[in-house]
Amino acid sequence: MKLWPRTMAGQLIGLLLLGLVAAHAIGLSISLTNGEHIHSISRDQMIEHAAVAWRLARLPEAQARQALASARDDNADYRLGQQPDVSEGSEQGYDQDVITAKLGKLLALPAESIRVSLVRHDARNGDLRIAMRTPDGRWLNTLQHPVMSQAWMRPLRFSVPVSTLPVLVIVFLFVRRILRPIKALTHAAERVSRGEQVDPLPVTGPAEAREVTMAFNLMQERLRRFVEDRTRMLGAISHDLRTPITSLRLRAELVDDPALRAAMVRTLEEMRVMVEETLRFARDDARNEDTREIDLQALLRDVVEEQLAQGRDVQLRSDVTGALPYRCRPVNLKRALSNLVDNAVRYGQRARLALSRGDGLALQIHVDDDGPGIAVDKLQEVFKPFVRLDPSRSRNGDTGKDGKDGGSVGLGLAIARSCVEAHGGRLELENRDGRERPAGLRAVISLPA
Repeated sequence: MKLWPRTMAGQLIGLLLLGLVAAHAIGLSISLTNGEHIHSISRDQMIEHAAVAWRLARLPEAQARQALASARDDNADYRLGQQPDVSEGSEQGYDQDVITAKLGKLLALPAESIRVSLVRHDARNGDLRIAMRTPDGRWLNTLQHPVMSQAWMRPLRFSVPVSTLPVLVIVFLFVRRILRPIKALTHAAERVSRGEQVDPLPVTGPAEAREVTMAFNLMQERLRRFVEDRTRMLGAISHDLRTPITSLRLRAELVDDPALRAAMVRTLEEMRVMVEETLRFARDDARNEDTREIDLQALLRDVVEEQLAQGRDVQLRSDVTGALPYRCRPVNLKRALSNLVDNAVRYGQRARLALSRGDGLALQIHVDDDGPGIAVDKLQEVFKPFVRLDPSRSRNGDTGKDGKDGGSVGLGLAIARSCVEAHGGRLELENRDGRERPAGLRAVISLPA
């Protein structure tokens, strides 16, 4: 399982968290490397107390001892002696060096006249011994109990939330604002891939997001113009061809030979159907129909009922219980299903529809027939317009139950695939193995959930 977030917002926040953790880790490592044990405020207080005691020790001996005795309390002990309590060359560290340097500067004492020893008992308590030589050669020995620095986890309990939470809140709000145009672009691109018309997106956000949005709007505008120009061109061609076809039809009626006249009329009728179906195919753009939510189960039942009303052998099986809401262009999707069922009944005697959920909760619709199937190397070729594999299937102008399927000129599968792909889906053909029932052809529609 990948722990790194996939979204840009998640990755930015993750990088920010890593940066904050790294900053705390670096600061902590520097602190531990320095060997600091006494809290900085407590250390300064210990230095000040020791300096005051050293000044008192410079008084005449009797007065000095009396003053030092008066200064003693539970946290500090000050005594005059001939020898220091801290041995020379005792273990040094960050705190010892700082105390020696500050006392030497404050009291104008050389380093050899100051000896410091620190013994830590636990996370909060320790003994700080400082021995300082007085001008008369005696030693002032002090014992203090400074406040030790907290354990490394304790400051992090405060610093991490205080430094992280406000930053994360601010960054989260700004990241959402920055990524809002990208999310809008994602949704718009998904809708365009399903064949919907999308209004131009507002150009907002950072410069990079604005550039991508402007490029998307320009692409969509060019695509729309291309489709309109293509449809307009085909419409003009179709209109211009109707006149010569009609003229030839009238001339064909003047031919005396009945067989020749019938052949000519049949060819002209075929040309008329091809022209009209080509124009209808070009105009059959899914974006002309609004997208809305329907019950996909009910749509399949309507297709089956219409086929049964014509006396065809069509059945429906569904692995999905209850209603199945689905957002699509129902007329367009229904036409694709009707074309597939028409082909199955025409060339395979019967049609068996099945609805199920595929991988990733995608929807799959199977249309099976009991026909002879199609050669494997021809499974993709049949989707091309005007391709008909069986020469015995004459182009006699039979356009099916509604005159829209284009099956008589080899446009049925091309239209069906165009409709399915306009929904962001996929249409494939495959031959069934025939182990459970007679081998035939299976049309598989995969629709995004």
